[in-house]
Amino acid sequence: MKTIVTFLLALLISLSTNAQHKSEVNYGENPDDCKKNLQIMLIYYKQKAYEDAARSFRKAFVSCPESSKNIYIVGESIMKHYIKKNKENKDLKSKYVDSLLLIYNMRLKYFPGDQKSIMKILEGKGKALAQYRIKESMFEAYQLLDSVLDYTYPKTRSSTSTLFMYVSKIMNKKGTLSCSAVIENYIKVTNIVNENYDNKGYVKLKRKARSYANACLKCDLLDSLYTVDFEENKNDTNWLDDGIELLSEKSCNSSNVLVKMMEERLESAPVAKTAIILAQYYNNKQQKDKAKNYYDKAITLQNDSSEKANYLIKKAKFQNRIGNYSEARSSALKALNFDSKKAEAYIIIGNAIGYGAINCKYLKFGGAEVFWVAVDFYNRAASETKDPTIKSKALKKALKYATYFPREQDIFLATLNVGDSYNLGCWIDQTTTIRAKK
Repeated sequence: MKTIVTFLLALLISLSTNAQHKSEVNYGENPDDCKKNLQIMLIYYKQKAYEDAARSFRKAFVSCPESSKNIYIVGESIMKHYIKKNKENKDLKSKYVDSLLLIYNMRLKYFPGDQKSIMKILEGKGKALAQYRIKESMFEAYQLLDSVLDYTYPKTRSSTSTLFMYVSKIMNKKGTLSCSAVIENYIKVTNIVNENYDNKGYVKLKRKARSYANACLKCDLLDSLYTVDFEENKNDTNWLDDGIELLSEKSCNSSNVLVKMMEERLESAPVAKTAIILAQYYNNKQQKDKAKNYYDKAITLQNDSSEKANYLIKKAKFQNRIGNYSEARSSALKALNFDSKKAEAYIIIGNAIGYGAINCKYLKFGGAEVFWVAVDFYNRAASETKDPTIKSKALKKALKYATYFPREQDIFLATLNVGDSYNLGCWIDQTTTIRAKK
């Protein structure tokens, strides 16, 4: 795609070199009029009186186009002024856009300058085509902006990078640019953002770039591209952070490369958020040892009490799932130390005790008395929460497990009374109140 632009650039530099050998200024057929128009034009231009400058600009542009590059510098500002002023008048606006593009072409012809100057002119033209001629000239706009990004990287203007991603989106929509290319462009622009992170304009660029690339940001393609680049970039923290953010935002939670990137990043910058995501990943994969290791690491790294409680609850749920009921209760109790109103922790403890009743069959009522304690915790959860969903869940569980209580006649035969205090042994070791199945 860059072949045409590369050839054009080489040709322009050659012409520029030849032009620099010309020492005589061409003021046209009426040098005095030309010089006068140039002077008036600059006076109004410096005052930003673009409409007043327009008349003398036009005269100089027509009668002595080779006299000064100021004609094209001023002309660009004048046309942008009129384009903005006539944004509601499509026909008139289109004519000013035509004039702007002509100014870029004429400047390339008469005053290309050095390579840096040429690229700046091509940048202006590429942006104009992207903004105003995208339907007719999207391929040329893409070529120009792509070459500008390569030349100016990583100090590319945020506005140029934004339009580059916009054209990438349009070309992809028209079927002339693959999603792989769009994502590669997105990664390139993200790198530009990282190099200019202290500039507020680039924060907006990142948001825009992602929205323009969004249609291509599918998990399978992202996984493939990041996998290919992983070994080369795994020591680049910006690359890792951006990839993790993108894959996580797109919910590519089963992505193997996301896990590799997170594990790599956790080594260089231990962060609780990364550790908890890895813990959840290995939990879903039923890799108990790795999941436990990352849960512990996440809890250790987390300094916020509320978040630490949330992590302990996640760990407790994991422990219940793998049958470590005593440890699940312990984790949930630790969560309550950080947030005593955490109703979900009481539900988890109730679950742990209920699930673990099978290990207490040797008790007086064959383990049925364990459900007294389980229901205590469900009722505590219902009383602590203001969330109607959690309250309903807790009460339903309490109602369900109450059906497992010992029968009243069994309590009587054990020489006990409903309503009496009772110390439950087994691994639970909790004092509760005797109740009968209804």
